[in-house]
Amino acid sequence: MDFALDDEQSLVVSTVRRWSERQLRAWAADADRAAAPPDALWGAAGELGLLVDAVPAEAGGMLEGGAAGYSHLSRALRGLELGRGCAALAALCESNVEPSLAVLRFGAPEAQESLFASIAAGDPTVAVTAHDAAERLEVAAAGDAIRVSGRLGPLPGLAIASHALIAARGGGEPVLLLLPLPAGAVTPISPSGWRAAAWGALELDRAEVPPALVLARGAAAAAAIAEVMSWYRVSLAARALGVASAAIEHAVAYGEERVQFGRPIGRFQSLAHMADENQTAIAAARAYALQAAWEIDRGLPGAADSASRARDLAARVVARATIDAVQMYGGYGFVNDFPVEKLMRDARAFEVLGGNEALMRVLERTAAGGGG
Repeated sequence: MDFALDDEQSLVVSTVRRWSERQLRAWAADADRAAAPPDALWGAAGELGLLVDAVPAEAGGMLEGGAAGYSHLSRALRGLELGRGCAALAALCESNVEPSLAVLRFGAPEAQESLFASIAAGDPTVAVTAHDAAERLEVAAAGDAIRVSGRLGPLPGLAIASHALIAARGGGEPVLLLLPLPAGAVTPISPSGWRAAAWGALELDRAEVPPALVLARGAAAAAAIAEVMSWYRVSLAARALGVASAAIEHAVAYGEERVQFGRPIGRFQSLAHMADENQTAIAAARAYALQAAWEIDRGLPGAADSASRARDLAARVVARATIDAVQMYGGYGFVNDFPVEKLMRDARAFEVLGGNEALMRVLERTAAGGGG
């Protein structure tokens, strides 16, 4: 394995880092208070190709060579930098990737046309990914079509989404489908974390998905869902570690500015040790996330497991890093005039989105006969 970045990856990292530090961080506090993304986000993200990088060039996007030509390693590197800027706005910038790659990889031409025409229209359009791991949706066959009922979400981006990629179970078998929106009553939600990410919940009442928008069923759907969720989990892991890095960076900088007893507090042994432990954990989790992305790009059989574990580890690392960062600020850490309060709230979403990874791994092993 070559750990050096190639020229294209180095350019991605430097470009997105500059944009994230100069614009996402500048927008983050006001967007959080308003619980809405800034209007300027869409044009700026579009200029960087963030909303259409998984859309084929012939459909108005930037992807050459089909789904196999997409680099999840480059995306993970990008996600690390976006997370350092703002978790909520990063989520919106990354939202279109899974639906776009899924319809390109598994969908009929009608599904591709439905999604890509919407994304390439130029309006602030996102598509979202929903994994109904707890099987709260009622999914039933209606001839060759599928009807979906129940509550979808809360999910980031759902309040403004044009489509939802849904991984669920119906009639005892997995199904992967593309649902055009709105297909029911969408309720905007403003949770404590990722407040600017246009969260929403959707009530579905026998919403019908035509056969052309059913991407896979049965065993084919199980394999497709595992692949899609691998993409999603690595992206979550990368962005979580970006948030963790930002929290510790802010705390270390504050530790050099804040002076007590004649010296910067960041040089006190307990706080220096706390920062160093978090930096070690972030570095280790970053290496695991990038390895998982590398495995996905090469189609290695253990990629799905690596992606699940990398996301699980990253969620724990960002939770600890942001709490410790608030501690390093002392009482000021809980004041929203300082950045770490928001980062601590944002960390929670990385723990809950995508479901309980450890439980799902146990259930998958049990289903495969690997233990009870």
